[in-house]
Amino acid sequence: MNLNPMTKIRSERIFNDQIPFSIHQYAYDSYDELEMHVHDFIEIVYVCRGKGLHKVRDQIIPVSEGDLFIVHYDTPHCFYPYDRKNTDGLLVYNCMFLPVFIEHLQIELPILRGITSLFLLHGLYPEETSNVPNLKLGAAPHKAFVQLFSSMLEEYQGKQEGYLDVLKMQLCQLLIQTYRTYKDSYSDGPHPDKYKLELIQQSILFMREQFSSPIQLNQLSQNALLSKSYFSGIFKSVTGMSALDYLQKVRIEEACRLLVKDTETIIHISESVGYKDYRFFNKTFRKITGMTASAYRKKFGIAKSHNQDT
Repeated sequence: MNLNPMTKIRSERIFNDQIPFSIHQYAYDSYDELEMHVHDFIEIVYVCRGKGLHKVRDQIIPVSEGDLFIVHYDTPHCFYPYDRKNTDGLLVYNCMFLPVFIEHLQIELPILRGITSLFLLHGLYPEETSNVPNLKLGAAPHKAFVQLFSSMLEEYQGKQEGYLDVLKMQLCQLLIQTYRTYKDSYSDGPHPDKYKLELIQQSILFMREQFSSPIQLNQLSQNALLSKSYFSGIFKSVTGMSALDYLQKVRIEEACRLLVKDTETIIHISESVGYKDYRFFNKTFRKITGMTASAYRKKFGIAKSHNQDT
């Protein structure tokens, strides 16, 4: 993940009605306002017209009518028109939500488990999976998706009595339709990496939730009910790095976040993200970011006194 600070769009800013859901149509008529950003909610982006570009980290992906992207938490990205005047008419729907918005429906449809897998497959660790569109729709499904997004936008803007219940059902419809369409694209069998991805996703969740605690390879492999060697092989084949290297990356990402926003000493921050050995923290931080923690804070954070950095 790119560790340089960028715009963080938080859910409190997007969900102005105090509900964890929002939907908009964006026509890219304010080019100078576009910038790479991350957010703490799920976003489904659907290209309903025109064409443009989707930058995800350091990759640039051409997009066109019928492309659907699932953008998960903390994924640096931005959609751009091909030129400042958007002569290709890029127009997208942005559906943004937190899972809590629909969890109280208590829907037990087996298909929702498939939807969960789909989000985990493409969103939980997007650095390790392809950044091509999650779906690329033909003419018939494209029309149905446009109608659904348009209906959701109308309901969201109209705010008539019971609109929240309608939006919850429409979101479920969108998720189910997305899953059905995705499944049809793999009609010859399951995604070839699905088994491996499902084995690893729980380990990644565990590391992201427990990074401040001591975590050993034995613990990760036992949680996955696998031998250390087999678990290590699968983890590296999915992510491109060892499990312990991935854990260091998670910890340093959090340290970078704290260095920018927090006033605690660097020693305290290193301990809070799971490093008991300060020298090892410094070595790991420099290896991953290319600079020391104090240099990172000086460059990207609010000016701190010398005493705070020692």
